[in-house]
Amino acid sequence: MKKSIYAALMIIIISPFTALAANDQQDMDRMSVVYRAPLEYAAYQYTTEVLSNFNLQLLADIYIQARMSSLQMAKEHSLISNKLSMEQQHDESLASTGVMSSAE
Repeated sequence: MKKSIYAALMIIIISPFTALAANDQQDMDRMSVVYRAPLEYAAYQYTTEVLSNFNLQLLADIYIQARMSSLQMAKEHSLISNKLSMEQQHDESLASTGVMSSAE
C-alpha cells in the first residue's frame, strides 16, 4: 500500500515537468531545405568559383600595382638606381599567371 502511494506521488510530482518539456518542443525552430535541380546547383557553383577567382585576381592586381608604383616613386626620387633588374621591370600580368581573367 505504501509503495502504491509513493508511486502515485512520484507520478503527480513528475507530470508537470513532462508537460513543460512537451511545450518546449513545440517552440523549437524549424529549418526547411529546398532541393535545387542539378543545373541550378551547377550554375551556383560556377558563379561562386568565378567570383572567388575574380577576388583573387583583384588582390593580385592591387599588389602588383602598389609594388610598381612604389618602385616608380623610388626611381623618381633617386632612391634606387635607374637600372632595375629585369625581374623588377617585368610586370607579371594576370594572363601570364594562369589566373582566369574572364568567364571561359
